[in-house]
Amino acid sequence: MDVKKLVRALWSSAWVGWEVESNWTEPFIFIGLQVIRPLASTLLFPLLYLVGMNFTGQAVDPIYLSYIFVGTAFFTPYIFAAETGGTIVSQDRERYGVMKSIYITTSSLSIYFLGRFLAIAGISLFSTLSSFAAAYALIVWGIGYSMPLVLENLLDVFLALGAMYIGSFAFFYILPSINLLTNKLQWSLTYYFLGLLYLLGDIIFPVQSLSPLAEPLAYILPTNQALNTLRNALGLPTPHNTAAAYLASIFWAALGYFVFKRAVGRARAKGLLDKIGWW
Repeated sequence: MDVKKLVRALWSSAWVGWEVESNWTEPFIFIGLQVIRPLASTLLFPLLYLVGMNFTGQAVDPIYLSYIFVGTAFFTPYIFAAETGGTIVSQDRERYGVMKSIYITTSSLSIYFLGRFLAIAGISLFSTLSSFAAAYALIVWGIGYSMPLVLENLLDVFLALGAMYIGSFAFFYILPSINLLTNKLQWSLTYYFLGLLYLLGDIIFPVQSLSPLAEPLAYILPTNQALNTLRNALGLPTPHNTAAAYLASIFWAALGYFVFKRAVGRARAKGLLDKIGWW
């Protein structure tokens, strides 16, 4: 496949992803899905923490509040990748019936999924930054709680974002790999997956606080060190390892792509690319 055809296929796939995911022609739907929904997700755990501390009469720890806030705000790219990755197969195979047609083109499903991921990455970046700014303003200036976030290292911010999107790429390929081979998990798989990450991914608490035996997970999963690198870059005293963030994210991305290619081959051999119904 020559470069021009590759770029054209990638652009077309990204444009399809933008059209499907953004709802940009419907401003109210766009604002609801891409601004209000991630804002609510960002605010949920910080507000639960504030309400819980006030209810029990204990002092709010600004450092821990900031820890939760950054974790939930910048977990958004992973959420977007998992939500779309978890439903793209069922949508394209059963609702639109285009999975088999895409597979037999010269660009194949790999390029199509990459284009769809690029669209999600762009949308999630906008949603993440807008919800971060709005939630920060609400917590600090709206209800008057301090969060000592200061930009101390811009390079680490960009490095952390890079690691996050590489990790998101992994999730975007791993979840469809499962759904290519069965449709019994197409609506629930995303929630199982994200729930596990909330528990183990250093989103709202360090994973080692569950048990010292869980500490290796902070270097195995792609979310932990990426988020901790960002927290440190924003002035929080959080132990981090940027190299480990990239190693984990790249490992999971390579594994996700490998598993996806194998799943596509197996789905083709078993005639599952256009199979619909409950099986």
